[in-house]
Amino acid sequence: MSNSPSRPETDENARLKRIIRAAEEAFKRFGFRAVTMELVAREASVAKATLYSHFENKDALYLAVCARMARLLRCAVERALAQPETPLDARLAQSVIAKHRMVFALVRGSAHAAELFSAKDAMAGDIFAALDEAILKALADAMAADAALAPSAARLARALYLGGAELASRSASAAEMENELAAFAAVHLAGARTLAGKESQI
Repeated sequence: MSNSPSRPETDENARLKRIIRAAEEAFKRFGFRAVTMELVAREASVAKATLYSHFENKDALYLAVCARMARLLRCAVERALAQPETPLDARLAQSVIAKHRMVFALVRGSAHAAELFSAKDAMAGDIFAALDEAILKALADAMAADAALAPSAARLARALYLGGAELASRSASAAEMENELAAFAAVHLAGARTLAGKESQI
């Protein structure tokens, strides 16, 4: 039996993805304020009517870009954690590094990063709050599998994730960020293990 009935939907999904990717690139190149729906339609090689059939306005389009970014960030963290041949502490460090490496690639490399972050906070706070919750849970779940870290897994995950975010925001380059986060994670987790060992001797 022919698969042709499903092709229009597949084409439509591909068009939608192309629009969102074009919008992402436009926001990075020109900043939130300078981007127009006309510009995105041109960059995505679609008619304005097609663009408006998917997105009511630029705000809705920006939310779609943010939702895509959140999915990519979550996947980067989950991939780093899902490496059974890698020691847990290295996986935890790499998961936080992977998240911020992608932020550098997707946003911080833009000359309009401050404006994009401001628009994100104003419009897509819920999307990224949900992302933070999901990542914190993934980190805590990974730590809970380790006897030394398990009793304080949720607290340790918050300290690693939120402390790492502060360090990443102050880093001038992706390389500096990776070095800072690797060192921070190593000290943080080693300290947690040392304290756990002392507590078990009491």
